[in-house]
Amino acid sequence: MEIYHYPLLCWQLSKESICASLVGTDYEMVHSQLPKLITHFAEHLQREYIKEDYLPEPLLDARLKKVNVNIRPAYQEESGLFPVKDTLNISVAAVYGETTDNYSECYLPLLDQHFYFYKQEQLRTLIEYFARDYFNNMTPEALHRYLMLGEPWLEEVVVRVKSPKKRRLNKGINRPATNILQQVADQFPRKTKASRIAPETAWERSALVAKLLEKLDSERSSVLLIGEPGIGKTAIILEATRQFLNLNKEKGPHYFWRTTPQRMTAGARYLGEWQETCETLMEELQMTGDILWINDLVHLLNVGGDGPEDSIGAFMLPNLRKGHFQIVSELTKQEFELVRQRLPGFAAHFHVLLIPELSKKQNFKILNLFTQYVQKQLNITLEEPALNLSYRLLDRYWRYEAFPGKLINFLTSCVNDAYVEKLKVIDKENVLTHFVQKTGLPPFLLRDEILLKNKDLHDYFSKRIIGQQAAIEQVCQVVMIFKSGLNDPNKPIATLLFAGPTGVGKTACARALADYFFGQGQVLNPLIRLDMSEFQHPVQIDRLLGVSGGKKPGKLIREVRERPFSVVLLDEIEKAHPIFFDVLLNVMDEGILIDSNGRVTDFRNVILIMTSNLGARQSKGISFVKQPDKNEMSGAVRQFFRPEFFNRLDQVITFQALSAETVKEITRKELADLNKREGFQERDLKLKFSDKLVEYLAKTGFDPEYGARPLQRTIERIVVAKLAEFLLQNLALKNVELLVDWGREGLIIFQKG
Repeated sequence: MEIYHYPLLCWQLSKESICASLVGTDYEMVHSQLPKLITHFAEHLQREYIKEDYLPEPLLDARLKKVNVNIRPAYQEESGLFPVKDTLNISVAAVYGETTDNYSECYLPLLDQHFYFYKQEQLRTLIEYFARDYFNNMTPEALHRYLMLGEPWLEEVVVRVKSPKKRRLNKGINRPATNILQQVADQFPRKTKASRIAPETAWERSALVAKLLEKLDSERSSVLLIGEPGIGKTAIILEATRQFLNLNKEKGPHYFWRTTPQRMTAGARYLGEWQETCETLMEELQMTGDILWINDLVHLLNVGGDGPEDSIGAFMLPNLRKGHFQIVSELTKQEFELVRQRLPGFAAHFHVLLIPELSKKQNFKILNLFTQYVQKQLNITLEEPALNLSYRLLDRYWRYEAFPGKLINFLTSCVNDAYVEKLKVIDKENVLTHFVQKTGLPPFLLRDEILLKNKDLHDYFSKRIIGQQAAIEQVCQVVMIFKSGLNDPNKPIATLLFAGPTGVGKTACARALADYFFGQGQVLNPLIRLDMSEFQHPVQIDRLLGVSGGKKPGKLIREVRERPFSVVLLDEIEKAHPIFFDVLLNVMDEGILIDSNGRVTDFRNVILIMTSNLGARQSKGISFVKQPDKNEMSGAVRQFFRPEFFNRLDQVITFQALSAETVKEITRKELADLNKREGFQERDLKLKFSDKLVEYLAKTGFDPEYGARPLQRTIERIVVAKLAEFLLQNLALKNVELLVDWGREGLIIFQKG
């Protein structure tokens, strides 16, 4: 009989429930009584030992350390990253101790992180580093969920098992050291789990798991899993890691080590250092029989030198060819083709395992298994109508991922919200609300039973876009086609070109369309705006699309990946270099863009809008009286763009120059919007503006060449500045109405009420 001690991290969820996580494992449990929790963990480990003849390594002399880390949440907006005003002081719980191999190891159970360290004085710095990395770019809402957890404390689970010598023999006493692997990679099967809700199980993929194991264990081949994102490649490998460990228990444990090309070269400061690291890494893999699991294999051919011939991949090729070690990785078809093009000899030494899509019946079988798992683990019920609605919404709108991954990820997020909000049932309303938050699509566009009234639709855009009724009519057609489900699912929702003079409402129309389509739930601005005058040279296109072999994608690709449900506004498209028009052809035709690293960016949930002044500047009629000719602008657009580009536009929407009455109406709208500003609302002040002031501002702020755009600057200079001066001189002024007029001496402010 041998006794093992495992640290147990506990925290109070509520008065009735305690949650506990067995440190160093993926076991978690909730119960009302702590002694029963500890007993359940001990019994579970004993059953696992009897069944598998294996126990996870305990963390010796475990201690709890709490480190306060200052985090500043930030929102990613169109023009950059904006941190919130105040920092949050978050207490991070860390459990550390010694392993049986005499390494110092630390776990951050609530962050699903763990690391090795060598000096005690490094511990606090490393905890802060991993915590900041985890919380980086996290929204205040997500941080709030973490802060809702109670204060953690440490308990101990004692396990008594028989025949420890056999277990120790199977663990392998003389296993070679893996110092470099531990520095640059993570060991799998891991001791912590990636998700608290979704199990890492390859449901309906047992045949592929068996085939992967045959190639890895029996044939000792390197394997590439090829399939679309979300199709289950990672789940298959994770399942294979567990079975691979069990198959090789008699010989001693064999693990997978997951890493990236960037981690393999991290810290290399001088010539030859990364080569030395990789050489040692390959020796450790050869001696242990472990397998290297590489994420982002494409970058393996970019990192290390000036080209694929000088890369890490080329450096590893001789040992890979001799079979000294094995690699497993997952790629899309496009990424695999790129690997074959860049270094054919490297790709030739992999066995390719194609991962086919599952049928609808298989996806729903996985859905039922997931539902049973959630019911058993969390006592949360997923209603069948909610599951059907989830499948339908994701199938129609969430096209940039494949089933079953996107379905499991979406429902996991729904269950997580329900768990935090202490809901026991997830129904159709919960699913719809969560989908709106993810995409920004309003419920009336998602629900077939809700009618879209033509008048309400026109009224919405008429309030936002003044004096452009013809353009509004065409924009409303886009909405109605989408609502009826008649838009082409393999293209962007719409590809539009807004033509007309500057300052007449083209950008305002794009903004209104973005708010209408995608402005319901997203935290980020659903309008992605790019000034194409910044991309007039071929070299500048790399900033937009990304450099071949570069680590970071270009601005356009990065923005659309971050906000796949959005309006992309390409301002002054005619000023971009013609190379960019060729790139857009594939986006307009197939709704996807493949970057220089073979990764696909999906534009099929995007409204693509281009603006242009073509034909407007040449027209002699840009004034209050004469309107530019619609045919003249359309003709200029047709003449400028090549036929294959012009023919892929869904609509060319022309915007007319503003009439005098339209400018006055815009002036009234801009002045009315001043009432929404914080300074007036805090004092409960209501502003009214005289017709005389409106006429003066309309005449002064309008420029025939620049349209109504200078009007806002004029209002700020003449009206807002004067009102600010007036309020500072009358600090006690509250709950009154102010009448703002124009006289000989300038702006006049009257107090009423």
